[in-house]
Amino acid sequence: MRATSAMSHPARRNLLLVLAVLAAAALAAGVGLRSARADGTFSLSSNAYSVTEGDAVTITINRSGGTQSVQVTITITNVTAVAGTDYVDPGVSSYIFTVPGSNSFSFNISTIENLANDGNRTFSVTISVPPGSSTGTASATVTIIDDDGPPQYSFQSAISSVTEGNSGTQVVNVAVVRSGSTAGTDSVTCKLAASPGTATGGGVDYSFTNQTITFNPTETGPKNCQVTIVGDTLTEPSETIVLELGTPITGFSGGGGSITQHTITIVDNDGPGSLQFTSATYTGSEAGGTITITVSRTGGTTGAVTVDYATVAGGTATFGLDFVVASGTLSWANGEGGNKSFTITPVQDSFIEGPETVILQLSNPTGGATLGSPATATLTILDDDGTGSIQFTSATYTGSEGGGAITITVSRTGGTTGAVTVDYATVAGGTAMAGLDYVVASGTLTWANGDGSNKSFTVTPVPDSFIEGPETVILQLSNPTGGAVLGTPSTATLTITDSTNIPVITSIVPGAGPVAGGTPVTITGQNFTGATSVTFNGVPCTSLVVVSATTITCVTPPNPAGVAEVVVTTPNGQNVTTGTANDFIYTAGPTVTAISPTEGLCNGATVVTVTGTGFTSSGMTVAFGTVQATFTYLSPTQLVAVAPVQPAGTYDVRVTTPGGTSPNTVADDFTCTGSPAPTVTSVSPASGPTGTTVTITGTNFTGATAVTFGTAAATFTVVNSTTITATVPAGLAAGTYDVRVTTPAGTSANTAADNFTVTSAGTITYTLYRTFTLIVWTGADNKPISQAIGGTQAGTTNISAQVGAVWLFNPQTQSWGGYFPGTENVPGANDFTTFRTGTAYFIALRPTAPASLTWIAPAN
Repeated sequence: MRATSAMSHPARRNLLLVLAVLAAAALAAGVGLRSARADGTFSLSSNAYSVTEGDAVTITINRSGGTQSVQVTITITNVTAVAGTDYVDPGVSSYIFTVPGSNSFSFNISTIENLANDGNRTFSVTISVPPGSSTGTASATVTIIDDDGPPQYSFQSAISSVTEGNSGTQVVNVAVVRSGSTAGTDSVTCKLAASPGTATGGGVDYSFTNQTITFNPTETGPKNCQVTIVGDTLTEPSETIVLELGTPITGFSGGGGSITQHTITIVDNDGPGSLQFTSATYTGSEAGGTITITVSRTGGTTGAVTVDYATVAGGTATFGLDFVVASGTLSWANGEGGNKSFTITPVQDSFIEGPETVILQLSNPTGGATLGSPATATLTILDDDGTGSIQFTSATYTGSEGGGAITITVSRTGGTTGAVTVDYATVAGGTAMAGLDYVVASGTLTWANGDGSNKSFTVTPVPDSFIEGPETVILQLSNPTGGAVLGTPSTATLTITDSTNIPVITSIVPGAGPVAGGTPVTITGQNFTGATSVTFNGVPCTSLVVVSATTITCVTPPNPAGVAEVVVTTPNGQNVTTGTANDFIYTAGPTVTAISPTEGLCNGATVVTVTGTGFTSSGMTVAFGTVQATFTYLSPTQLVAVAPVQPAGTYDVRVTTPGGTSPNTVADDFTCTGSPAPTVTSVSPASGPTGTTVTITGTNFTGATAVTFGTAAATFTVVNSTTITATVPAGLAAGTYDVRVTTPAGTSANTAADNFTVTSAGTITYTLYRTFTLIVWTGADNKPISQAIGGTQAGTTNISAQVGAVWLFNPQTQSWGGYFPGTENVPGANDFTTFRTGTAYFIALRPTAPASLTWIAPAN
């Protein structure tokens, strides 16, 4: 029998034995064999965990004591929950507690969301340890909390309103939603309530029949209950229709939801209407010029009406010293509604006096109109002296749950002397839950000396799929510094609206237009279906067309100069006005509504067509950012301009006329895709031999096509827009050269900053002997031998007096050719006169030459 190699080779057998012993020792010292030496106590952090269906539960294992590495095994077992249906079972797993190392380990188990009302379910988590270790809490029960519950029905909102109209009919959609389990098919009836409201049905004020609304599996709605409103010309008070949800009900085991009645208010648009301030309070700065006060006509537009306005006694501001007394009459024509305005002029002074108030009053309505509420308002004039006060710009803010971060604005008024700060935070007290409905926010806002601009922070809602209605977050300012004080309001309420179906505006194009109105706009967003109105600062636009659920077109109404809040109203509600996406800017000056092209090279050669309103043939300027542009006036709505030389970036195209400057909107953005001509500001090093790597610093190097030293092209690498590395070209004689960079936008100008001095050409060193020396020429190809041995380039050696001949063997002819220094111009004296790169030559020194010498030859 043939012996195994281990048995037949004693040395190998001994080696294997040693390796086995070492392996055993390694295992004993490691984790795998932890029987008798395992130690420490291991325990789950709790014996009971809970998790909402669809979320993940975190399980923590803690270790106390012990000096050895120990492996803990984790086992998951069904109780009433089923793995794969109710939760994701990771199977039997383990974790190694090392020493030194971790004393705690956490892992997640994910649960599975479903639509069924299947109650709470449980599974267990158990840990086990090897002998020598012990367990504390070794087992825990995890409860999966069902988040569906029995299905319920609800109106999405409790109230809505619609303007009656003078004739015809219009359909109002009232949204119904389902919450809880959505696994089954459910039906509910939308009907008139037992007390159906003050409006008369049967086609007088409205028409309505009971409607059965069915929800199929997975559907949550909204689904609409429809009421037809009948228009007339009768002068009557606003009337109501009250709907409720009732039997027959199939599958709604949870009964009614949070809103089971909905009231529609029919707003009468007949009669002369009422006249009132649009707000009970107005605010303006002492240094802000005139302050606009707005009065509205609502509830009817029949006949011409007027109302008197005046500043009256009762405020803390002094007539003539703090403001100019104002009085007058506002008029509306027959059929005209909307807003009218007058102005109050503060008197600026240098006294630190704090905010002061002016009482405003409406009186003497004519034409049958009545005074609405408020007929008295308070104007607060903010002092612009002193350190000022810090406050929210509004006591209320609104944002959509699914609309991303909501901007909250804080103002500094009444003075800007010195640097000041204020802390902000979300605090307890609202109905929204921190961490579940919004991300907790806190921080500090800072104003520099002389800075009176608004500052802002954001609160980010957490979107979810629950129908929960509006929820509130309390915002608070505190700890003002630098001598500033807290103004009013220092506490505000943010309302986060349920994002399921309210309209959302994402853009308005164009974003600006003249105060006279008449600008066609396209409003883009979502949930526009069934939109009943679009208003600009409360004034309805005309030619309203709901193109789709995401697009509306209309024509802007007249409005005073300034920012107008655009509001889309649907049966499901109105868009939020937080942020700028829904802003339209009215201006008495020019507007820019479009530019073409919207991008190009800013090299002084790109022609841009600018479209807008209010352009003038004289007294007009055009700027791209802050740089004035050359332009040509074409008409009141069009001009052409040349994009001035500027770095790459996006610039606002602004047109200024005697009437003002065009507002900044997204429609006026021009993007410079390239750069102006490059500039070279320095080269480093500034001197050296050919072949030196040089770092060139400057601007606008992106897209460089060439780098030259004098007229010689160099190899180069564009590091970034301000840095290039280049190699000094071969063949340059000693001297100073201009370093120039070329891009598609041009070539850098010649300045003293771009000079590079070539100190010598590159060299090669050979050692030659008095008899024959064989060399291989590695310098420039076709280099004249007279130059190579004549030292004509800086740094090289003149050995022409020591060289007797240079010999080259021709293998084709099996003969020798020669070159003899000093006979270059003798016909037939030489078989060759240049060195060829990579070719071998014998150099014979004269008998008078040294026994050996060092020859520094030119490399170029």
